[in-house]
Amino acid sequence: MKKHLLIGAFLALSATAPASAQIFYNTGSGFDSTGSTTSGGTPARAANSDFDSEKEEAPFEKAVAKEIRERIRADAAYIIGEPDETLCYGVARKSPKKRSATIDGYAHTGNCGSLNETGMAEVQKTLFNAASYDLNVTKISSCVITPRLALRFRKGFDIVDVILSGGSCPAVQFLYAGDTKEFSAKPIKEWLDTFINAVSSDLEPVNAADVEKTAGNMFKKRDPAAEEAPAEPQPAAPVMWGRRVVRPQPETAQTDPNVPPPPR
Repeated sequence: MKKHLLIGAFLALSATAPASAQIFYNTGSGFDSTGSTTSGGTPARAANSDFDSEKEEAPFEKAVAKEIRERIRADAAYIIGEPDETLCYGVARKSPKKRSATIDGYAHTGNCGSLNETGMAEVQKTLFNAASYDLNVTKISSCVITPRLALRFRKGFDIVDVILSGGSCPAVQFLYAGDTKEFSAKPIKEWLDTFINAVSSDLEPVNAADVEKTAGNMFKKRDPAAEEAPAEPQPAAPVMWGRRVVRPQPETAQTDPNVPPPPR
């Protein structure tokens, strides 16, 4: 009887062994999940060290914080993190009654050149840092932003515009591929005001003559004299009669008695 009980207990343990086999598996012993050992007793983790090692970040990932990359999209982060050049423009809200050059729908008020290495490092350190924004705010509705500067980051043929607004409603907007992402920039309000005021004081004004010349090339000028001149009289259309075309004759012309008159 005891023998049967021992056999029964052994069979019960054998039936449950596959389900609990993992609790006896030591990841560092060289014994893999298939039950075989790696050659030379090399631990499985050491054999896959290339996959376990932390992936090295790309330069744009180091320049742009992860929280910002996730909101503005990775391709936009790549452009602003590794641009070929960064141009600077003065912008302002545009009057709908005034025709002028625009950037992203804002009036183009001047040019401030391109960022050098020092300026680029300062901009990336501040504007691409997650600590510079209140990330809980995804849409600024508590105040009205006042755009002052536009930084255009270009990588090949792709561009990302970063609009800077200071004053009582500090904000930074990232515009890419028709999409706009707003960031509340209250933590860097003083930096924004200082940067915007310093750059705006050196703006190169937009040449009004060039704007007018460009507009002249785009639109055909009106000629009032040509518009008021009377239109030249057009000849009357021929009258169809049967298979013959009878053209109207002047009143002084003589009629041919052999030709019947057209039906009326």
